[in-house]
Amino acid sequence: MSVRNPTESLANYVCNASDVDFPALARSRAVDAIIDCAACMLAGTREPLADKLIQVLATDTNALYGRSILVGKNRYASASDAALYNGAIAHALDYDDTNHPGYAHVSAVVVPAMFAVIDKAKVTGRDLVTAFILGLEVIGKLGRALNPSHMKGGWHPTSTFGSLAAAVVAGRLMRLNEREMATALGIAACATGGLRASFGTMVKPLQAGYAARNGVLAAMLAKQGFTAPESVIEHKYGFCNVFTPGGCDFNELLSWGDPLEIATDYGLALKPYPSCGATHPGIEAALMLRDQIKNEPIESVRAGVSELAFEPLIYVQPKAPLEGKFSLHYCVAAALTHGVVNLATFTEEVFSDPDIHNLIPKIKMEADDRVRDDPEFATVISVETQSNKRYESLVPLALGKPLRWFSEQRLFEKFSDCAQSALGKQQCMNAFTKLRALDSDTSAQALLAELGGGMPIAAFANP
Repeated sequence: MSVRNPTESLANYVCNASDVDFPALARSRAVDAIIDCAACMLAGTREPLADKLIQVLATDTNALYGRSILVGKNRYASASDAALYNGAIAHALDYDDTNHPGYAHVSAVVVPAMFAVIDKAKVTGRDLVTAFILGLEVIGKLGRALNPSHMKGGWHPTSTFGSLAAAVVAGRLMRLNEREMATALGIAACATGGLRASFGTMVKPLQAGYAARNGVLAAMLAKQGFTAPESVIEHKYGFCNVFTPGGCDFNELLSWGDPLEIATDYGLALKPYPSCGATHPGIEAALMLRDQIKNEPIESVRAGVSELAFEPLIYVQPKAPLEGKFSLHYCVAAALTHGVVNLATFTEEVFSDPDIHNLIPKIKMEADDRVRDDPEFATVISVETQSNKRYESLVPLALGKPLRWFSEQRLFEKFSDCAQSALGKQQCMNAFTKLRALDSDTSAQALLAELGGGMPIAAFANP
C-alpha cells in the first residue's frame, strides 16, 4: 500500500513498527502503565457501575461461552463486551493514567482492548508492550492535531481518540495487514463519540469502555473483510473535519513516532490521586500547606489555576463523590481537612464529612497570571488563617508526570492499595512481580495464566 494520507500513513506505521524501534525508556513506561491499569481495574470492580454492567451484559462463568475475561469477576464474555466492561472499570475511579496533549486516558482504553483479543492471537508479553506504545502514539498525535479545540468543543477525547487507538492495538495484536488496519480505523471512526457532559457520572468511565469495544469490534470486522470508508481520518466528512471543523493540523498525522509520544515530557502520566488530573497539582500544594498550617483555623483559600483548568473542573459544591473528582474545591478541602487524598476520599463516608463541606465556601478558584497559560494544570494554593498568617505553595507539575515519574516503590504501593482487597496480600505481591516481567518473549496467554489460574490478570479475584 502506497502512503498518501494520514489514514494510510497510520496503518503503514502500525503494521510495520518493530519492537526494537522503541527505546528501553518507552518500553519501561509502557510496562508501568499496564501495571497501573491492572490495579485500577481491580479497584474498579468494587464500584457500583461494575455490577450494573454485569446485570446487562451477556456473561457466563463458563470459559467456553466466550474467551475474554471480565477482570475480577470470574466471568467471561464476548471480546467486545469484555472490552466494554474492562474499560469502564479501569476508568471508574478516574485513577488511571493520562496523556497530554490528548487530554485523554490511554490505558483505560488500550489495555482492555489488548486483553480482549489475547485469545484470538498468539502474542507475547513483548507484543503487548509494543501495542500499548502504538495505541498511545495515536492518542498523542490526535491530541496534537485537534486539541485544544476538540476538547473545548465538548468532546471526551478518551472516547473519541480512544476508539482509533483501541482499533490500532487490537488490529496490531491480531496481525491485520495495512489494508485491513485502514478498514479497522474506518469502522472505529464511524462508531466513536463521547461527551464531556458525562463528567461526574458513571457514563464518563462507560465512554472509555465504549472506545475499547469500538476498537475491538472494528478490528474483528476488518479481519472478516467488512467494508468501511477509506481515508476516514482526513475525509471531508471524516474524523478530523467533523470532530474539529477547520481546526486540524494534518501534518501532525503524518509524523507517527516523531516524536514518540510515550517518550515525551508529557506523553504519559500516572495518577497519584483518584481524581481528575487537573486537581493533582492543587491537591499536592494543599497537602504541603497542611503540614505548615497544622491546626490553625482557616479564614480563606485561594486556588490560582490555568485557564484550561476551568474546562474539566466543573463542580464547586459537588453533590456526590463522583462529582467531587471534578471539583478542585472539594479535593483541596479534603486535603486540608484530612491530610490525605486517596480512594477513601471519594466514598460516601468521607464525602459526607461536614468539615470538608464547611471549608468549600471559603475556597475561591481563579485564573492566576503565574500559571494562566500552563497546559499541565500548574496550581497555586494560598491559605490565610484566622490569625492573619498567610501560606502559599505552587506546584508546577504533578507527581506521576514523566519528569516526576513514579518510583517502583510508589507504583507498588498504588498497586497494593488498589488490588490487595481483591487478591490478598501475598497474591498481590506475586501478581506485581509477574507483571514487572511483562516485556519478554513469554506467551501472553501463559504469562497471564500464571497470574490467574488460567485466566488473564486478576480473573481469580473474588466475584
